[in-house]
Amino acid sequence: MTCIGRRGYVILAIWLTLSAALIATGWTNIGARAGWDPDDQLRLVQLRDFLNGQSWFDTRQYRLNPPDGAPMHWSRLIELPLAAINSLLAPMFGQAVAETVASTAVPLMLFGVIIMFLARTASRVGGQNAGIAAAIIAALSVPLIMQLRPMRIDHHGWQITMAVLALASLFHRNARKAGLVLGAALAIWLHISLEGAPMSAAFFLFLGWQWLTKPDEAARLFWTISGFAVSSLALFFGTQTQGLGASIYCDTVSPPHIIAILAAAAIMLPGLYMAPQSKLARALIIATAGGAAASALVLRAPECLHGAFSTLDPLVRDYWYVNVKEGMPVWHQDLRTAAFLMAGPIAGLVSFIILARKIDETDRSKLRVASFFSIYALILSLFVFRTISVAAAYGIVPVAALIAHVFAQYRQSGLAKQRILYVVAMLFLLVPGSVVNAVLNIWPEPQVAEDVRSSGRILSCESADSVAALSVLPRGQFLVPFDMGPMVLAQTRHSVLASSHHRNEKAMHDHIEIFRSQPDVAKRLMHARGIDYLALCPDEEELDLYARKNPNGLWGQIAKRNVPDWLEPLPVKGKGIMVWRVR
Repeated sequence: MTCIGRRGYVILAIWLTLSAALIATGWTNIGARAGWDPDDQLRLVQLRDFLNGQSWFDTRQYRLNPPDGAPMHWSRLIELPLAAINSLLAPMFGQAVAETVASTAVPLMLFGVIIMFLARTASRVGGQNAGIAAAIIAALSVPLIMQLRPMRIDHHGWQITMAVLALASLFHRNARKAGLVLGAALAIWLHISLEGAPMSAAFFLFLGWQWLTKPDEAARLFWTISGFAVSSLALFFGTQTQGLGASIYCDTVSPPHIIAILAAAAIMLPGLYMAPQSKLARALIIATAGGAAASALVLRAPECLHGAFSTLDPLVRDYWYVNVKEGMPVWHQDLRTAAFLMAGPIAGLVSFIILARKIDETDRSKLRVASFFSIYALILSLFVFRTISVAAAYGIVPVAALIAHVFAQYRQSGLAKQRILYVVAMLFLLVPGSVVNAVLNIWPEPQVAEDVRSSGRILSCESADSVAALSVLPRGQFLVPFDMGPMVLAQTRHSVLASSHHRNEKAMHDHIEIFRSQPDVAKRLMHARGIDYLALCPDEEELDLYARKNPNGLWGQIAKRNVPDWLEPLPVKGKGIMVWRVR
């Protein structure tokens, strides 16, 4: 068995062990067929609708904001492997088993792909031992586990996969193949979510700089742009029917983005083909292409210059968006959580600094490439914390290279004390987050009043089996807290006014207005919206916000046990769900 063969078997064993552990620890969630957050639950609803005949081109969720439905910015692409497994297994084992297997297998398969590419990249940077170390670190990485565990079927796992594939392509020797793979990976990443735009820009910035300083690097950039443009066109025209006349959205690839891509490609590709030897000429080509792309966006979609949520309804922004912590900068996060999750990316930065002078120039140049993207992703995560998973994945490569270097020192050392220090260093680098967490636990947290949300009661109240108890009620439209809405859709046949999905902002606005308005105003809004039931878990964090900001509003009064007579109380459902019928 060759060395490469042995490494492959070791990585396979790591992935199989990881998969078994994640299935065992997540068995309760798997058995309930409940995702880990509202996005997973709504993705399951979207999948069922697709399998039941909803058009590939129609991603609207019709049980949100009925009868019009809620437009969704999600891609059907994510649902294809889930749908394929469901279609294969459902005739033999039933829909429930098919959904469970698909929702378990797809995230774990993505995790396996990520581990494989990280190991391959790390081995190119730091040798075979670095590849094994990268596989182990990835399997122990909490930011990756959070996004790739069974039942985590939202798009975040796919984003990480495309990010890791893009990085791996930079270390492939064949410029044409690597460029086409990189271009396709970036196009898929942006098609899934425009959150990938800053990192995609980093790849083009890097390749553009390479060409600017080294004329012979033109081929990789040429094929990357070609792959990116063709893949973007295929994904855009293959997932909607209106072409360049489609509506403009700032949260997904829209006509202005396609025009910008084509404008840049139309300038860059001939320029790269001509391969001018003058650095000034190359700089002018790059600047002109960038200016053309920027002009297309500014002229066609100026509202998108300030981000995907720049046009969000002000009320929805104040009551919902600013409270979605994962989309906020790191200084809005809980200190312990932020330190724990950022330990890996920071370890990547430290590893680069340590290794920069300890390895030869060939390996150092590879390390610089991997570390550039690792540091870029780390900085990006400071401003948008939910990008921490990509930063954690990228940070694994320099950390693995340092572990391989330390391991080499360990094997050469004959001193027991030195060898112990090397072992301690390697263990720390394998799980830096756990070490940071252990250090933080030395200092006790500030004493605060008991919060029922931390006790698990609210999670129990909103659990799949609890919400399923609402199925006994005659079918109707519910008003429930935002994060409870997708679970109602997944576990019952009822409809819901709104959930925490921003394109449905008019319904989100009315949802907030009902809870914050005085009861007589709330009644008119509920009748106008055709609401049949109000159902909620009373300790939900969203409700605390209404009670604090609007004590005289509908929920503020209900919380004080001043329930208006037009709400007919029904027996408590599930594990503490309070329900009223709107008279």
